[in-house]
Amino acid sequence: MHKILFLFIPFIVSLSLHAQETNNCSYELKGVVLDAETKEALPYALVSIKGTTQKVLTNIDGEFQLGDLCNATNCLIISCNGYCKTTCDASCKVHQTKEERSVIYLKPDVVSLDEVTVSEVSDIQGTLTVAQDLVDGEMLQIDPTQSLANALSNVEGVTFTSTGSNIQLPVIHGLYGNRVLLLNNGFKHGFQNWGSEHAPEIDIASANKVTVIKGASGVRYGPEALGGAIIVEGNPLNFNQSLRAKIGTGYQSNGKGYFANTEVSQGFENISYHVGGGYTRIGDRHAPDYSLTNTGKEEKAFNAGVKYKLKDFDFKLYYSFVDQNLGILRASITGNADDFERAIGADRPAIIKPFSYDINEPNQMIQHHLTTAEVNWWYSEEEKLTFRVGRQLNHREEYDVRRNSYKPIMNLDLTTTDYQLEWMHKKWFQLEGIMGLQFFTQDNDNLPGTDTTPFIPNYNTYRFSGFIIESLTKGKNTFEMGLRMDYENNNVRGYDIYKNVFRDDYTFVNLTTSLGFVRQLSDNATYRTNFGTAWRTPNVEELFAFGQHGFKYSFGMLRYYLNEDDEYKSDKVTPLSESDVKPERGFKWINEWNISKNTNDFTITAYTNYIENFVYERPYGPVGTVRGPMPGFFFDQSNALFIGGDFTWQKKWSEVLDGSLGVSYLWSWNVEKDEPLINQPPIRASYNLKWSIQPFWIIESAYLSVEPSYTFQQFQAPRTLEEDEIVTPESEIFDFTPAPEGYFLLDASCGFKVKQFSANLSVNNVLNTSYRNYLNQLRYFADDMGRNFLFSLNYNFNAK
Repeated sequence: MHKILFLFIPFIVSLSLHAQETNNCSYELKGVVLDAETKEALPYALVSIKGTTQKVLTNIDGEFQLGDLCNATNCLIISCNGYCKTTCDASCKVHQTKEERSVIYLKPDVVSLDEVTVSEVSDIQGTLTVAQDLVDGEMLQIDPTQSLANALSNVEGVTFTSTGSNIQLPVIHGLYGNRVLLLNNGFKHGFQNWGSEHAPEIDIASANKVTVIKGASGVRYGPEALGGAIIVEGNPLNFNQSLRAKIGTGYQSNGKGYFANTEVSQGFENISYHVGGGYTRIGDRHAPDYSLTNTGKEEKAFNAGVKYKLKDFDFKLYYSFVDQNLGILRASITGNADDFERAIGADRPAIIKPFSYDINEPNQMIQHHLTTAEVNWWYSEEEKLTFRVGRQLNHREEYDVRRNSYKPIMNLDLTTTDYQLEWMHKKWFQLEGIMGLQFFTQDNDNLPGTDTTPFIPNYNTYRFSGFIIESLTKGKNTFEMGLRMDYENNNVRGYDIYKNVFRDDYTFVNLTTSLGFVRQLSDNATYRTNFGTAWRTPNVEELFAFGQHGFKYSFGMLRYYLNEDDEYKSDKVTPLSESDVKPERGFKWINEWNISKNTNDFTITAYTNYIENFVYERPYGPVGTVRGPMPGFFFDQSNALFIGGDFTWQKKWSEVLDGSLGVSYLWSWNVEKDEPLINQPPIRASYNLKWSIQPFWIIESAYLSVEPSYTFQQFQAPRTLEEDEIVTPESEIFDFTPAPEGYFLLDASCGFKVKQFSANLSVNNVLNTSYRNYLNQLRYFADDMGRNFLFSLNYNFNAK
């Protein structure tokens, strides 16, 4: 703990130094934002002061007001969905009348195609001092077949871990799974979020935008946000919006995949709605030298929402449904010791069959329903009281290669219910912030008919929470502080190896804190820092896993013990109160510097994250099962340290040429056992060069871009298991195969827009490089995907 306090000393000193500075900031600015063509008011446009953190949304009449400004003249940045971003200078007075207000006109935007890019994000209430990045929804729709995790991997410090090409989870600064909280339209996404074999069921084609929060966000969003949070937002359901329709389709060469999606939306004076859906089908993917048998995917999605407004209230209903059938590489399942020995680390998979759209065992079939309701009481223009409730049903069936393969080896129903009450206020005792209460429940049940002992037991979770986050702005300084209290109870029922019922009931109470600071160093430079704590109860797999799941055999921390001879035994289930298992507690300090000068924009992020009782999978060796040997893993706990940094340099070389360099580095270590951690992201560097082509002929806009990247070999990877080595509790951690060599990839894309039509062609892995991703669990058995051509065509209709 003294190490954490030592790291925190510079943070406290910086706060005390900057807090001494005083400014005479008494200017105010009033204005109105209008459509340049129709002169109609533009509600909900974002107006911000360049070089500061001050910003505001226009009201229903397009009006805005900014106070406590330090300069008589300020540079405004105004943006609104569907309009060109505008920058202008505006003069202020100590007291400004309505007649003296600024009038700003925005031109409708002719959207040009681009690849998935990271844009400036408007700070989310309660996370002002935490590093954030945003991925725009229009960019996501260029490749709606990709996973959410893959789409976010363009953000520095974010990558993904996977089990093949269909199952991918986001990784933020080395943490993933239920250490990264995923909010789907305001609610924690309720899915089987344990292990790296389950991915969130998110239809990215329906996302309006996705925000990545890289700091510990436990105060704002609750437990499990040790590494950060990912916020997926759907259609904003804007009022006074003309009828709009989007239709998209496309084809990809790798897997001979095809997709189609559509969305219709419209907003009237007091009511708005949207309806959307999509379908994707992909066959067996292929590596450069062979087919990856049984890696197909089929996905169906539907979503709809409606919003209604009264004088001071608005009401919102939303529903989404995702149905997935995901194939898993057939060669990852072996039947005997000889096959297993040949398969692990082989140059080619043991099973290669001709291309097919068929999805056979092993595979996962998931259906996810989300229903939400929200009520907002706007008792003033910028202050509101919000009540929302969400209900989710996640049904999962997993099939394996076995004699009665028509029966699922895992059949789970997870029901999640979430009630939230939040108060967002402005200028309350000079403070601006948000307070909230939450009641969260989950009910997980194994359904009969699998003819197996359940891999995880049935359980119920109940959590009561309350939080408060307040910020104070003094001149160029913004201070933010948060506090959260959680009470969580878990009730578990399952079977031991003798088919006897076991039960456990455990409760945790935890206090989470956050302290942050933002300093406007100059008109072109900003510094933000945040120290946050977070906690997490070990999930049901980490505690109670027992048996085969996917290509491996796992033992939860309460399902094994050491006998008097220091031998591993699994013939009993230890109650949590009688074990040494404790909740994880994280302490993350993250700093970010942003410097904009002339045509250069630099962002530097540095962080350290110390996690007590860090839970990880520790390889044990091959384990004999009724269907052959499998890689065996034990869950274990230890104290771990993560130190890293991200660097982004964006350069505008000319009016038509833009470049972006990104580098991510992470050093991690098991400080308690003085050994490396397994499955941590290696160093990665990339450079994107984009040429924006001026309008010509019938082409309104177009672009060409290339992106070379290099992923280094993971030099911190554990050693490999020696032949005939006997593994003991004192053995140093190992892996079954060495970390793959580093690899170079080249991606390219181009696109153009003609009136309401837009088209995009992207080529991933242009050089058809053979490589294995260290974070892909199936790297033991096969290479990653080879070259892929993706063509997409979109039609956007706007009745206006």
